[in-house]
Amino acid sequence: MAHVPEKISEDTLRLLYSLFINNIPQSVKDEWRTNFVRIFAELELAHWYYLDNCLQDASVGVDFFGFCQQLFSRFPHMIPKKTNWKEKFQEWKHYRGTTATGSAIILDEYLSMVLLVQGFNNDRWTFPGGKINQNETLQQCAIREVMEETGLDIEHRLDENLFIDAFLGETKRRAFIVEGFPRTSRLQPSTKNEIEAITWFNIANLPAHVQDEAPVLSMKLKPTMFYCVIPFVKQLRQYVKLRKAGRNCADALSASEFLKPTPEPKTNRLASTASMTTVKLSPSVGSPETPLPPSVFNASRAKSRDARSPAKNTKKEVSEF
Repeated sequence: MAHVPEKISEDTLRLLYSLFINNIPQSVKDEWRTNFVRIFAELELAHWYYLDNCLQDASVGVDFFGFCQQLFSRFPHMIPKKTNWKEKFQEWKHYRGTTATGSAIILDEYLSMVLLVQGFNNDRWTFPGGKINQNETLQQCAIREVMEETGLDIEHRLDENLFIDAFLGETKRRAFIVEGFPRTSRLQPSTKNEIEAITWFNIANLPAHVQDEAPVLSMKLKPTMFYCVIPFVKQLRQYVKLRKAGRNCADALSASEFLKPTPEPKTNRLASTASMTTVKLSPSVGSPETPLPPSVFNASRAKSRDARSPAKNTKKEVSEF
């Protein structure tokens, strides 16, 4: 995405203003006047719409800061008097960086593999999930994000008491454990230009710390690409071990919480890892030992096209709030 803001067309700016700012209830606009930081939550939605629907290629779109800069320049009345929007933007970034996230550790039917996703704008693999919305529980957040990023419905599978918490910096990350999804499940993000790949990874092959070079051996991946997964790996492995030994979910989770760090095995845990080729999984897979190319969804950086025609009145002068 461009660091030096490209010019967003007048028609596009008017359309986005009409869709995301002008039609907001007056009570919300009044709240923005007293707490301007809140406006960036709505502008973030507008930015996502811009990337998804207003560009031929989202990878060359204006970044969020540049987007706000151009929108405020075109509609300066959005900024209350004596307000420095750039300072408020930094406050919002800090808030976003410390907002709790809800995600799901989706395990296959053999408790051998876990589903990870990779975004368009970075090379990191993470559990499907995201930041919690206003008035949303972490459980609801995880259900929503998993549906958006993978197409899987975990609402009736998720146990609100079965989760692992970890902190990355000041951010609380809660990952709910959801067992029993077949590796033949159809995976398809419902959002555009957000998820580039969805892949089943063998749990034993995940790095347990940032110096763990094992994934590089056969998958040509760096441990830092699993930065958001690493804090969960050791407890997850212990949980799976106890579940395979016959413990129920609650007991396995409780026992795994007291796991102390153990030395990493010296054996090559990745000897049988398949390549990262995009494939369609065969429905005849019958055992956890069956070799499986792990990548089951891989979107090229598809060019998005405008899915909604501009409103007829976007040429007219927009009203102020």
